[in-house]
Amino acid sequence: MPAPDLRDQQQGPTPAGQSPAGVEPRSGPERRGSRPAGRRGWVPLLVAVVIGAGVGILGTVLHLHFSWIGGSTTEEGAWVLPWGAVLALLLVASSQLWWTLRSSLAWTGGVVAIAAFTTAMVMGNWPGLDTFAVAANDYTFAVVPGPAIAGSVWVWGIPVVAIITMLSAQPLLRHPVARD
Repeated sequence: MPAPDLRDQQQGPTPAGQSPAGVEPRSGPERRGSRPAGRRGWVPLLVAVVIGAGVGILGTVLHLHFSWIGGSTTEEGAWVLPWGAVLALLLVASSQLWWTLRSSLAWTGGVVAIAAFTTAMVMGNWPGLDTFAVAANDYTFAVVPGPAIAGSVWVWGIPVVAIITMLSAQPLLRHPVARD
């Protein structure tokens, strides 16, 4: 009587966690390092967009807080400290870094920053009153320098902070273990 052919039978992993010879490891959610299938692949993207939009809204509301250092607007030598814009940029950086490390995907931090920048631009260019933004031109820098400087720091600081955060997150990401 010939021996049965074991290659055709489906066998599970051995108690030590090793698959028997000739049997491929299972593919499924329990396999580490595999890309999730279906809607779960879109979850990091959607969460990044929601986080970025929230950060963009909060930062746009927060960025117009500033203080005068060395006098008031009429005195010579006075300068603006846009502390609201600095805090808003710290919010962007921390949210971007947190979601990049939480999701273990480098691109999700970029999506957070893009969504924050897009939200800030949409709120700044919303039709109607200039509630959330002041134009950055010679006139506004002369008449209302505080809001003009704070707005410029906020809008143009988002891409700078995004790049710095993405570069600093790279060494912190978890790398999968190399397999033989």
